Amino acid sequence: MNQERLIKIVEDFQECISDIDECIEILENNSDNKIMIKLAKSSLRQLFVSFNTILEDFTSVTLKSLKKYKIGMTLNDSLEVLKEEKVLDAELFNFLEKSRLLRNRISHRYKEPAHAELFEHVVKYKDDFKKILNIAKQYLKE
Repeated sequence: MNQERLIKIVEDFQECISDIDECIEILENNSDNKIMIKLAKSSLRQLFVSFNTILEDFTSVTLKSLKKYKIGMTLNDSLEVLKEEKVLDAELFNFLEKSRLLRNRISHRYKEPAHAELFEHVVKYKDDFKKILNIAKQYLKE
């Protein structure tokens, strides 16, 4: 596996997850500060999209190391292969599939989710973001 690229992916995941956690904290604890709430909502949306972009890089690197990469694979196809290869369990696959669909709605601007929907998703699956980071870190040991 391309270790330099993987190191960058892990660093990006860590920073993104840390920033998502900060947004959650602000949104849960600063209801009186309208500017902070507005900025945190906007940041959360962008960070969520960024997480999914980093995820695409990670799936690409992982599939290449498994010799399963094909040009033009969709993220959905990539996640299916990673599930088949036991890189992802069913729970993480479901989280990533829901995230992928939510990200598409944000990025392609159709049926965009309300802030509450995105916030609930991020809070509900907060630990799963970290599980993906931990999977990426495992590949650093190889």
